[in-house]
Amino acid sequence: MTQQLPARRPRLVDRWPIAVALLVVAGAVTVITLVHERAELFGPAVATMAGIYLMAYALGRPWTAWLAFVVLSVVVTGLHLLARLLSLPVDPAVGMTLLLVPLWVWAVARRRFIPVRTFSVQTAGTVAFGAITLLTAATQPRVGAVVAGVGFLFHAVWDAYHHHVNLVVSRSWALFCAVVDVGVGIALIIAAVG
Repeated sequence: MTQQLPARRPRLVDRWPIAVALLVVAGAVTVITLVHERAELFGPAVATMAGIYLMAYALGRPWTAWLAFVVLSVVVTGLHLLARLLSLPVDPAVGMTLLLVPLWVWAVARRRFIPVRTFSVQTAGTVAFGAITLLTAATQPRVGAVVAGVGFLFHAVWDAYHHHVNLVVSRSWALFCAVVDVGVGIALIIAAVG
């Protein structure tokens, strides 16, 4: 007769994504309180978050969400620098949304459209978060910041779903991203309406 072991309770060390996320939220809240260009800075992040999931999905390895975070953070930072420092007519929100297209095509080229349900969920998320990002750029800055905040909160639900089903991204990424999304989303909305 085999003996069933009790379920292991998560240890504090298992919650490192929460600790790292809280540091990121603290930094983001600091930026939110210091700048007035909240929609311009945080709107493109909504498409960036969708891109992270899409890149990890295309690669087929959940841990690569962390790598995608680094790569796409560099891309969105580059777009911000091109727009601000070089005064090039590059809107980071539009640029990050357009980047979702080749990421989606890459997933298709890698034959990641099976299972259809997972592919459909990723496609719907890509379209929805891309639309939210474009809306942040198309509206008045205060409204755009609220839209970005709502986009972050919707993405937190996306993270919770992926954490629950344990698909596409690693659970550590989904947990980290959910904490960041809730904190930043609430901060953006409060700053915009306050």
